[in-house]
Amino acid sequence: MCAPSTSVNKWANRTLMLKKYRILLPVVALLIIVAASGAFARIPVGRLVTISIDSAALKGNMLGDPSVQEADVYLPPGYVTDTAKRYPVVYLLHGYTGVKESWTKFGYQGLKLADSMDALIAEGKSKEMIIVAPNAKNAFLGSFYTDSPVTGGWATYISKELVERIDREFRTISDPSGRGIAGHSMGGYGAMILGMTNPKVYGAIYALSPCCMAFEGDIGPEAAEMPKAIAVTDLADLRQKPAENLFTTFYTGLAAAFSPNPGNKEFYVSYPFKMENGKVVPNEPAYSEWRARMPLYLVEEYRENLHGLRGLAFDVGENEEYPHISQSTRELSQKLAELKIPHTFSVYPVGDHSGKIRERLENFVIPFFSRTLADAR
Repeated sequence: MCAPSTSVNKWANRTLMLKKYRILLPVVALLIIVAASGAFARIPVGRLVTISIDSAALKGNMLGDPSVQEADVYLPPGYVTDTAKRYPVVYLLHGYTGVKESWTKFGYQGLKLADSMDALIAEGKSKEMIIVAPNAKNAFLGSFYTDSPVTGGWATYISKELVERIDREFRTISDPSGRGIAGHSMGGYGAMILGMTNPKVYGAIYALSPCCMAFEGDIGPEAAEMPKAIAVTDLADLRQKPAENLFTTFYTGLAAAFSPNPGNKEFYVSYPFKMENGKVVPNEPAYSEWRARMPLYLVEEYRENLHGLRGLAFDVGENEEYPHISQSTRELSQKLAELKIPHTFSVYPVGDHSGKIRERLENFVIPFFSRTLADAR
């Protein structure tokens, strides 16, 4: 019997291959469609809106800062689709020299608040919440979220005017069970002081590397730059070039908030220290006025408020550059423990003052509020 010719074998192989391709083609097409849909599928997204407030509390401040201030507001994906729900709110305060966009547009380690929140919600790491990021930068590069006849009523603006506006304009849970406050550095101070003194407003606090908790280290009498800072008697240079004399501007800004002296038309402030016989010593009454605004010294006075919180947390990096922050946060935790006030204090590895803020916000701050604040309802 003769063997099949080579041409016949080739034709048979081609026919078989075509049959296989016809079978595989729909499968491949389906796989391509599934892969493409997965690649281009978008997670549900929220919205970032900006509001303006003409603040009565900031009108007439002696620095000439505008009373009209803006705040960025993140609305979660469900806010538009479920128009009956009311959502918990977190107020997020920026640090010294910062602005609201430090959180929302060009901030820490490329942080964009809306993108981070969308991802955390989609991954199940956070429930849906409204986040409010107000501005608090002034002529001294920071207001310290404090009421002062010199700088204006920043505490009143944040905790009364802004909160009332947010509750009026958006569907919020308008009681402390659904309202938290957080911030970094100056904003951490603001979160702590506003949170502990306003129990009918805020139900939870998270402070990231909070400044100004106490007279320690680089803001205490031993600070190397203190003699230069307290020697300033003319605000003109500081206000024209604030960043060139940053420590002095920072300290003068603190004095304008903590120990204002509106009667001194040339200077407006009193420093908490003075030079005496070549030494830095307390300057009363300014020294006592500063202590009356520093959280470490206020824990006992506000212990009931702190006990009533749904959550209290603060942290600091192990490589924090500012000694007063490292020292005072540890002392604050010790004081809270002595009074049996529940709290979480974390010293996180390889962290400096600002280098891990996005990581802390996404992995700790937002999940903290997601656990402690009331659910949307």
